[in-house]
Amino acid sequence: MDSSDQADRISNLPDVLLVLIISCLSFKECVQTCALSKRWRSVYLETRNVSFKETDFWSPSVDANPIRNALGRIVFVDYVRRWVARIHDQPIDTFGISISYPKTYLDLIESLIAFAVGKKVKNLVLDFSNQTWRTFHDVKNQDLVVKIPQSVYDLTSLESLKVGACMDFDPAKLSTLGKLKSVSFAWMALKNLEPLLKTSRIESLSMNDCWGLDFEMVSGDMREVAIKNCDFFLNCTFDLPRVNILKYSGDILRFEFDKMNTIISEVEFDFRVLDNNNYESNDSNTAEGGMLCHLLNNLLDNGDRSATTLTVCPFLLKMIPRSENPHFLRPMETKHLVLKTELHPREFNGIRLLLMNCPNLETLTIDLLPPSPIATASSYAGIDPQTYWMQNISYECQRETLKAVIVKNFIGGAKELHIVKFFIRSGYDRLERVELYMPFDLDNGQMVFARAKSEMLQRSANHLQVVVHNS
Repeated sequence: MDSSDQADRISNLPDVLLVLIISCLSFKECVQTCALSKRWRSVYLETRNVSFKETDFWSPSVDANPIRNALGRIVFVDYVRRWVARIHDQPIDTFGISISYPKTYLDLIESLIAFAVGKKVKNLVLDFSNQTWRTFHDVKNQDLVVKIPQSVYDLTSLESLKVGACMDFDPAKLSTLGKLKSVSFAWMALKNLEPLLKTSRIESLSMNDCWGLDFEMVSGDMREVAIKNCDFFLNCTFDLPRVNILKYSGDILRFEFDKMNTIISEVEFDFRVLDNNNYESNDSNTAEGGMLCHLLNNLLDNGDRSATTLTVCPFLLKMIPRSENPHFLRPMETKHLVLKTELHPREFNGIRLLLMNCPNLETLTIDLLPPSPIATASSYAGIDPQTYWMQNISYECQRETLKAVIVKNFIGGAKELHIVKFFIRSGYDRLERVELYMPFDLDNGQMVFARAKSEMLQRSANHLQVVVHNS
C-alpha cells in the first residue's frame, strides 16, 4: 500500500477520531494539517490543545531584523485574534500564550486569559519572558507588566499551571485549587510559596530564574522538583519524602536534606553556571570540591538513600578531586551514571572517583558536550589525555556489574576513542554492549569517519556488541 492510500484511509475517518488524533500533536503541527485538504481546514480548529507561541511564526533570522520582527508580531497577533473568534462551543483542555514584550498587547492578553478561563481549561501556560534574557539579572521591573487576574486563581478546573514573567504573582492564592497537581514558575519574583507546597496535591514543581525567594526550604509531597538558576540566599534545605525526580541547576549552596525518599529514581546536579570563573584560586576550588562531596554524601550515601540514575556536570567532575580529602566521598547505590562531560583532562580524576564509588553501576552514559573556551588545553597537571585511559586500572563496577556504556554525540574523536577503549579493555566479560549515538547534524564525511571509528572499536571488542545510532 502506497502513502497516498494510507493518507486516504486517515481522511476517511470520522471527524471525532481526527480531532482526537490532532489533539495528540503539538499545536504547531496541528495547524500544519490544514494544508492537507479543505476538510482538514475545519478539523484542525477543533483541537483540544491550543498553544500560541510567537516564536512559531518567525525564524531566528527574521527575529534578528527589527522591522521583520515587528511585522511577524503583527501577523502573529492577527492570527491569534482570528483563531479565537472562530472558536465557539468545542471544549479546550490546554491553552497557552507565549509572547515577549507584552506591554503593547495587554488588552489581547487579558481577553485570551478570559477565553481560557471561560473554557475551564485543565492546563494553562502564561509565558511573557524574553528570549534575550540569559539570567534573572537581565530582567528589569519594567519588563514585567502582566498581572494574573483573580479568575485564574479561582479556576477550579486547573490541573497544570505555568507562569512566566508576571508581576505581583501570589502562588498562595492557588492553594485552594483541588485539582492542581503541576506548577511551573519562571522569570519573576517568587514569594509566599510555602502555603501552596504544603498542600498534598502538588506533584510537580519547577522554578526557573526566579528571585526574591522568601524561603530556604523546599518541602512537600511533590514527586518531581526541578530548580534552575534561582536566587536562594546561602542555604537550601529539601524535605521531600516522596520525590522521584530531583534536578538542581545553579550556584553551589549549603544543601541540607531532611526527610527524603529512600530511593530516588533520578537526580541531576548542574553547576555549569560556575564554569566560567576560570578556576580563580586553589582555596576556592578546595572549598567547592568539599561542598560537592558533602552534597553527594548527604543525599546519596548507601546507608540511607540512593539515586537510581545520577547525572552530573563537568564542573562537579573538575571540583570533587580538588576537595581537601576527595576520598571522603562515600559509595553510592547508583545503577545508572550520566556524565555530562567535555572530556577535558581536569575532569578525568573526577570520573574515576565516581566510578570508584558506584560499585553497583549497570549503565554508564557519557554525554559529550562541546568544549568551553577555557577548556581547550590538551593536558593538565601532568594528565595526558593520550595516555591517561591506558592505565591498567579497573573498578568494582567494571568487574562485577557494568553491562552497557552509552556515548552520546560520538564523532570518533581521539578523546572519545581513548575512554571507550578503556571500558572495552577493562570490562572483562560483564560489559555486554557499547552504544554510540552520532549527532544529527553531521555531514556525510563526518558520518563516514565516525562509522569507521565505530567499526574499529567493534574489531577490538570481540566479546561485546558495538551499536551505532543516528540521533
